[in-house]
Amino acid sequence: MGNKLFRFLIDRYQQGQASKQEKQLFDDWYESLDDRIQVPETDNEARRNQSWRRLLATIENTEPVKQKSNLPLRRWLVTAAALLIASIGLFYWNTQQATQQQAHVVVVPAYRTITTQVGERKRVDLPDGSTITLNARSQLRFDENQYGRTTRMVELLSGEAFFDVAKDSSRAFIVQAGVLQTTVLGTSFNIQTYGEMPEQVISVFTGRVQVQRGTHMLGTLEKGQRIRFEKERANSLTEDFDREYSHSWTSGRVVLQDAEFNELALAIKNTYGIVLRAGNDHVARQQYSMPIIKYVSVDEALRAIQSIHQNKIRKEGNTVILY
Repeated sequence: MGNKLFRFLIDRYQQGQASKQEKQLFDDWYESLDDRIQVPETDNEARRNQSWRRLLATIENTEPVKQKSNLPLRRWLVTAAALLIASIGLFYWNTQQATQQQAHVVVVPAYRTITTQVGERKRVDLPDGSTITLNARSQLRFDENQYGRTTRMVELLSGEAFFDVAKDSSRAFIVQAGVLQTTVLGTSFNIQTYGEMPEQVISVFTGRVQVQRGTHMLGTLEKGQRIRFEKERANSLTEDFDREYSHSWTSGRVVLQDAEFNELALAIKNTYGIVLRAGNDHVARQQYSMPIIKYVSVDEALRAIQSIHQNKIRKEGNTVILY
């Protein structure tokens, strides 16, 4: 800033005629001086004029303050801002791409199917620590790619299985068996769903389970309770049961306690692979209490069955008729 301009500003400043912008310009210059000269406040006109003359003399000997160019700084800020915007844009694009790719990912099913034959039992160890014991003539499957991702889903396609489920409050354990779905978080229970049986039975040994048919809730079962679902009429009955013998088949023998004839016939078919039929309604209404053990021969087992109600047997191929 030239000296003439400063003289002009000082004159206007001294006379009280300086505008707001001119006062600011003068103040900025004054703040830049190394040895600032204070203008005393006084009512003495002579002393005030003397102070202004000293200030003017200082102006004559003071080099104008050169403002450093901030162009390099501006360039750096512009470059940094551009890089930041580019980084944010790249991050957003990558996020969108990942989201879209995830949305289009199709998990290909990888079903594992486990099947048992007559007189056979199998134990299935699941990735989460749960175990399933399959009874004879049973079939189970689950998707190894999906199991445990959000839920733990298995399908009991036929037969009977005992489930000992590891606790996991974040992932429900679900068994689809026929039209019924059983949901638990951590418990042990048994499901029987043989095709030739008129009922599907779900029995709880520890914990609690929920049973539903489609969207209809059939009930919540506590330890020692079971649901008997009649397939033909779609009726269900909740009742208590004796836990001591209800899953005895898992240890290699079936213990029948006041069992109906169709339960006896099922145990014989699972153990020996033969069909046991009632020759008349009287036999069909009889109840049986006895063990069915695999290492006992089929002939010995049939003689034991005959002796309970003093019945007779007749063989027709692979079928045994009790009358």
